[in-house]
Amino acid sequence: MLTRRVLLVAACALAALPTFAQDKLDLTILHTNDLHGHTLPFAYTEPERSKDEQASVGGAARRATLIRELKKKAKNPVLVIDLGDVATRGPLTNAYEGIADIEALNATGYDIGTVGNNEFKLKDAAERFDAAGAQNALLQVLRRSHFPWVCANAGVGEAAKGELIPGVHPYLVREINGVRVGFLGLTAPRSNGYPQVKGWWVSDPVEAAKKWVPIVRKNCDVLVALTHVGVDDDKKIAEVPGIDAIVGGDSHTFLYKAVVINGVPIVQTGEFGVNLGKFDLHFAKTPAGGWKLAGYEYALLPITSKLKEAKDVKSVADAYAAPLKNGVVATLPERFLGTTPAERAHRTTEAIAAALAKATGSEIGLHVEGDGLFEVFRTRTLTRYDIWAVMPFKNRVATLTMTGAELAELKQKTKGLVLSAPASDPTKIYTVALVDFTATGTLKLDASRLSIGGDLREAVITGLG
Repeated sequence: MLTRRVLLVAACALAALPTFAQDKLDLTILHTNDLHGHTLPFAYTEPERSKDEQASVGGAARRATLIRELKKKAKNPVLVIDLGDVATRGPLTNAYEGIADIEALNATGYDIGTVGNNEFKLKDAAERFDAAGAQNALLQVLRRSHFPWVCANAGVGEAAKGELIPGVHPYLVREINGVRVGFLGLTAPRSNGYPQVKGWWVSDPVEAAKKWVPIVRKNCDVLVALTHVGVDDDKKIAEVPGIDAIVGGDSHTFLYKAVVINGVPIVQTGEFGVNLGKFDLHFAKTPAGGWKLAGYEYALLPITSKLKEAKDVKSVADAYAAPLKNGVVATLPERFLGTTPAERAHRTTEAIAAALAKATGSEIGLHVEGDGLFEVFRTRTLTRYDIWAVMPFKNRVATLTMTGAELAELKQKTKGLVLSAPASDPTKIYTVALVDFTATGTLKLDASRLSIGGDLREAVITGLG
């Protein structure tokens, strides 16, 4: 019944698409993957295009403009698809648990979404053991989406029973110009180990492909796998007979040209919405009456500041961002500003270490360059949006006592470790402040030594204030 219902819904959804000659089908898939909450423009370096950092790239509103321009020019049907990890890591995710990111996709007009591993992590860091909360957050995102989601290898309850996530289809079949196009969804298997997935299950995507491809092929003429498993597993999935093309994500791989395995082209856009993938598929009818992929073209189209922002999508994104951008919450001392990307990364680490020491009254603040940081400080005046862009996760401040010798040993064996003040006396016992994740995850310190405090970001605001 599920397959029949999905086919009916999908066919209705594309009823307005134009029709063309019946011996071929040209289909364009515009796709994104691993947006990770980058709803507003941001700075980025894409080495394959330029060694210089670009001050402003990406953003949902610019991407929407490009999508609409391409759809307007297209002479064939166009689908807009996301391949997972829409949220987390961006400054808006924790504030709205994925809703802001999904509403931007809704406003743009996406057609299909694929469940990524980070869709299970809408509650993370200090909240990661709230499995019920994380699962409810995902279900809320699914309910708010104006487009269907696919994932055949994840579900609720016992894996043996095979019950899928409510609101998620294992596959969709869309009838386009008389051709039944199947879309099979697969997600990353490591999700199964997340505390947020407790009581749910995620299975091996390659084995799932072997199970589901024959089922889907009974209901479609051509099949596109929509995956969030990474290029290496995509190559394995391409070996499963019956798949015509793979549109993927998860490994953040910039594929400027398709990887072809077993005659199956695999494409992926990289990360954060820096590019939009344009995948033109050409299907042809065979003499036996079936269909096959006869050819394709592929390109990564950069989302640059030259693209105007679509007003409706910008309005949606700005409405969610406004509360975080309303008012300066901290002022960065001049010494913590850098002029190059490398300098800014180091100075930001120094600023966090100093702020943690001040906020907790510790003698030394400690942080590791890049550890849990997804942006850098770029201006002296900082809003909550700026703080949350640098530190998107709800980590906590931890304090402990360490000898100067212990600190010296840590600094020697940990690349990028920064201390806010020198620990010059090896025998002295110092009070130290750091991030709980850094303490137990990166530095492997004994958790029993730690005293856990409040939210990391609020501590940084206090320390910089």
